[in-house]
Amino acid sequence: MAASKDRTDWALLLLRLVVGGYAIQHGLSPLLHARGSLLIPNVLRLGIALLEVVCGGLMIVGVWMIPVSITLLVLIGWPLVQVLTHGSSVKGNEPTLFRFFATLAAGLGGSGKWSLSD
Repeated sequence: MAASKDRTDWALLLLRLVVGGYAIQHGLSPLLHARGSLLIPNVLRLGIALLEVVCGGLMIVGVWMIPVSITLLVLIGWPLVQVLTHGSSVKGNEPTLFRFFATLAAGLGGSGKWSLSD
């Protein structure tokens, strides 16, 4: 049985809220606890955290879903690539893997009916 259009729109809204909210929460932690000097590694870490917060906010409101999803997939997927290239398994990284596939689903699903991109 196929889902109705309303149920699909509700599912896309919920997926956007969860993935975007988690991206904001994950990015705010380094921003709120920033210490140290303005060396290149610190600036890059804070820039990546700020990018994650901005992308999470854009995902919540449903604006520019494709570029935002690709950006979040790169930010989430890079640690997974690092783990795999160093010979480790993804076994200990299930939350990151789950975030990756939830973000992929949100990007593939699009913004839905209840977004600012209409």
